Amino acid sequence: MSKIITHYFSSVLIGIIDGIIIPLTVFCFLSGLGRAPSDAWDFTLYATLTTAILLAASGFFTRKEELSHTHDKKILDVYKGLDVADHIKADLIEDARRESSEWGAAWNDKAAPDTSLPPISYALFIFAGCLTGGLIVLLNARKYPLPGYLFFLIPTIILVVAGFIKYRLFGRPVWGGVVLTAGGGMLAALGAYWIGTLL
Repeated sequence: MSKIITHYFSSVLIGIIDGIIIPLTVFCFLSGLGRAPSDAWDFTLYATLTTAILLAASGFFTRKEELSHTHDKKILDVYKGLDVADHIKADLIEDARRESSEWGAAWNDKAAPDTSLPPISYALFIFAGCLTGGLIVLLNARKYPLPGYLFFLIPTIILVVAGFIKYRLFGRPVWGGVVLTAGGGMLAALGAYWIGTLL
């Protein structure tokens, strides 16, 4: 898989993971409250659209910030304003620049998204991934209604696979990522359902 395809694919995965976890939690909470399945479905659809828009906007501005390097500039401005000897100030600035350069090189080597991915593309692929995740939850809810355990089966499998691929692409511990992604998502959904039944 080429690096640019990996960048877009990782963006979609980010969207899919949140697009499953958030709508799943909303649907479980509403079902726990005793809402009619059709009402829970409708509200979860609205939650999916809202989540996709917010994630896309966040992704757009985050990537725009990364491209502008304003974070690095702010750090350098802080160092320049320090009331210390000039040679110490120069060393601090040089260290900050070197660390930023090394971090960027290491990040790119791990095949994580880098500055070659434009903000609008990054946002659109996150948006598409989030909608996909939400639709998976909604279609699954039609086929396997709560409180049956099969309701959780397909989202869990997809979160396991998505978490595995995402953490592998980013060069992070894979099994810890799977537990964090799938386990965290299922705990949130089950907890929301349980809280809903108590209210």
